[in-house]
Amino acid sequence: MLPDSDKIPSSIKDVMKTMTTLGLEYEKIHACSNDCILYRNDYNGLSVCPTCKTSRWKVKNKSNKECIGVPAKILWYFPLIPRFKRMFQSSQTAKDLTWHVNGREDGKLRYPADSPS
Repeated sequence: MLPDSDKIPSSIKDVMKTMTTLGLEYEKIHACSNDCILYRNDYNGLSVCPTCKTSRWKVKNKSNKECIGVPAKILWYFPLIPRFKRMFQSSQTAKDLTWHVNGREDGKLRYPADSPS
């Protein structure tokens, strides 16, 4: 499933294929090129940003035409909940991630969270 340890995937497509195989989904969300809004929910059908009036789509420099279907900016959203679920599937990793709650019993100050506040 994973590539050899000495080889890095050559393209973003290969990286995303590996991440999807591992259950680490992502979502592409179109965004305003000036970071005003995300084109989702109420703004999903818009082609122009209501705040700064820039186009949602890339513009060809020579002809000044919009490339409909090619967004000017894309936000890659990686949901956290599936990642946390995956981390806590391993009992050893879950133990390591919860040591600050379950493992402080001797009263020694080893970490800032051990101090009385």
